[in-house]
Amino acid sequence: MRHPRPRRRTSRGDRLAWCAGILAAVSLYVQANPWVGWALLAVLITAVAAVVLAVRVRGRRHRRLIHGVRTLREFQEMSPADFEQAIAELCRRDGCSNVRVVGGSGDLGADVLATTPLGKALVIQCKRYAQGNLVGSPETQKVGGTARPVHDADEVAIVTTSGFTAEAQRYAAMPSVRIHLLGGEQLIRWQADGWQPPWL
Repeated sequence: MRHPRPRRRTSRGDRLAWCAGILAAVSLYVQANPWVGWALLAVLITAVAAVVLAVRVRGRRHRRLIHGVRTLREFQEMSPADFEQAIAELCRRDGCSNVRVVGGSGDLGADVLATTPLGKALVIQCKRYAQGNLVGSPETQKVGGTARPVHDADEVAIVTTSGFTAEAQRYAAMPSVRIHLLGGEQLIRWQADGWQPPWL
C-alpha cells in the first residue's frame, strides 16, 4: 500500500524567492511594455494589500478566540481591580509593552501605565461604572491634571463601562488637555476587533 507523500511546507526563504522572482519578471515586463506593465504592477500591489489585510483580520479573530469576548454587563460586574487587569490585558494584546496596573488609593489618576506600540508613554484611568452613571468633568479634570505632570504621559485615556457627560467631553477635547475617552460601546468594539485603542 502506497502512502501519500507528506506535503512539503513552504519555508520563508522559498516565499521570499518566489516574491523576488515575480518582482523581477514584472520589472522586465514594465520595461518592455510600460503601460501594460504598470497596470499589472498596480494589480499585484492591490493583491498584496488584500492578503496583508486578510492576515491582520485573521490575527485579530485568533486573538479574540484566545482572550474571549466579554459583554458590557460582564465588564460592569467585575471588581474595579479585575476591570483594571482586563484593560491592561487588552493593551498587551494590541502591542503595548511595559504594561503595569498601578490603580488603588493614591493612584493620582493612573490605573494602567504602558508604552504604546509607537513608544509613547500611556496612562489609562479605568472607571467601572453602571450604565447611566456617567464620568463627569471633575473626574476627567483630575486625570488631566496629573497624567502628564505626575506620570509624564504622552497619551492619556479614560476607559469606562458607561459614558461621559458633555462637560467631560468638552474638557477632554481641549488642545491643551487631549484625553482619549472610551465609553462602553467603544470598549466593546476595542476588545472585539481592535477598533480604535485608547492611544489613537
